[in-house]
Amino acid sequence: RSFHRDVTRRRVLVVFVDAFGPRQLERFGSRLAYLGHRKQLEGVLGYTSGALPTVLTGAEPAVHGRMCLFSEHRPGEAHLLAPLRWMGLLPRVLHERRRFRALVERWLAFRHGLSGYVALHKVPPEHFRWLDLPEREDLFEAPAIGGAPTFLSRAREAGLSVYASPWRVAEPARWRGALETLGRSRPDLAFLYCAELDAILHREGNHGPSAEDAMDRIAARVASARERLADDGSELTTFVVGDHGMADIRSTIDPRPTLGALSALRVFVDSTMLRCWGASQDLARARSLIERRGWPGKWLDRDDLREAKAPTGDGRYGDALFLLDEGVMFAPSFLGGAAAGMHGYDLRAASCFAGLASDRPLPATCRALSDLAPLVT
Repeated sequence: RSFHRDVTRRRVLVVFVDAFGPRQLERFGSRLAYLGHRKQLEGVLGYTSGALPTVLTGAEPAVHGRMCLFSEHRPGEAHLLAPLRWMGLLPRVLHERRRFRALVERWLAFRHGLSGYVALHKVPPEHFRWLDLPEREDLFEAPAIGGAPTFLSRAREAGLSVYASPWRVAEPARWRGALETLGRSRPDLAFLYCAELDAILHREGNHGPSAEDAMDRIAARVASARERLADDGSELTTFVVGDHGMADIRSTIDPRPTLGALSALRVFVDSTMLRCWGASQDLARARSLIERRGWPGKWLDRDDLREAKAPTGDGRYGDALFLLDEGVMFAPSFLGGAAAGMHGYDLRAASCFAGLASDRPLPATCRALSDLAPLVT
């Protein structure tokens, strides 16, 4: 009799689906019947900018330092955005055009060798003198985010073969390339990125017709990825995870009449939050003004942000902020106009939770986005 060890190969597939919340997971229904173990995960305050690093590292935003697309520039750091103030010399009808801003984004990324997500949206040019871009590197290739290693980098350091989707490639081509690679090289760890559901839900809300077709495509593509990774008899573990859900917008608030009265502060208007920097007395006046305006939501100071595990160490994302109630958004904001669906609300809001589906039993300790990375590792 010959003695040997079981050398069955083990592989892990992680599929990140932007805007895959518990409500969306339920809507997938039998499309994901092959992933019978499901959970609702606690999210993070902010947007994908903070949630995706938490998924990858298992660290809270207070540790990895990400929350929103834009932050306040810190003295002594390279000031990438300051030269973009010149855009204000151009007619607004030109410098706010999407095509023009896309050209500036490509120039900025090339000029500074940025591999991360660069999007200028509708930020007023005069604000570029004090704003910064926290995400400068490709998160899927970075060894660490804010000092916290990703499960992708841990696998690479351990000598495992790793495939991560090139997020800049358009969705159909990205999936074609991923499926071809998985069938050819069968990596130990595959991380696939899917963004189309988020775009559709922003555009149509939770009841739009296009989401059904997108869910059909996503489920079929995940099934194809699983087949390719396991067709040689390997043991495969699959995780499909989101970063947040999506809330239907029932009302909008125009912040412009209020911004003039906040001239003593630096203010950034995100889709669902108004972030403020300034002296304590000016912040107190801003809070009082907003409360008199009757905006639906709540004021969060440094203590509140710290309790929410948001990055608060140096005030990079604001000394305080006003967070709108779920289903309300600022329009226009520095990120654009009105949308049918939005996320980025209170941690207890339904749309702040993420969905998780797997073909393996999920431990009781897996309760939040930060719990996925240790599980994958």
